[in-house]
Order: sequence, then structure tokens, then C-alpha cells
Amino acid sequence: MRFVKLQSKDVVNVVDGCKVGFISDIEIDWCTRSIQAIVVEKYSFFKLFCFFKEAPCIIIPFECVVSIGGDVILVSIEP
Repeated sequence: MRFVKLQSKDVVNVVDGCKVGFISDIEIDWCTRSIQAIVVEKYSFFKLFCFFKEAPCIIIPFECVVSIGGDVILVSIEP
């Protein structure tokens, strides 16, 4: 699967059922050639007003990814 397809998917927490955000980046370990973590940009209503401020991000270890589906990526993180 290409990274561009991952970016178009919503990230949902299975613990509380809330949307976390969307994938903005991934961390890769080149030695083991595996994904270490996904960087999720949080949903924010005020994102439109924050032109000069960086969007809040969450780094989720790849072990917390439960499933990657057609439209959604399910993760298990504590709120």
C-alpha cells in the first residue's frame, strides 16, 4: 500500500470510538525496513484559524494499530 492511500484514511480510536485525525507522516526504521510509528494530525475546529502555528500531532506506535481497512485505520490508544 502506498503512503498516499494511507493519508486519505481517517484514524479512529477503538477504545472510545472517536476520530483521532488523519495520517500526516510515518516513522520508518531503515535497518529493519519496518514502520515504527504513525504521526497523526489531530482534528481541530480551530485549525482554519491557526495559519502560523503547527498542527497538534500524536505519535502512535505501530504496535497500537489494530486494523487498516478500506476507509479507516483503527488504533487502540488511551484517551
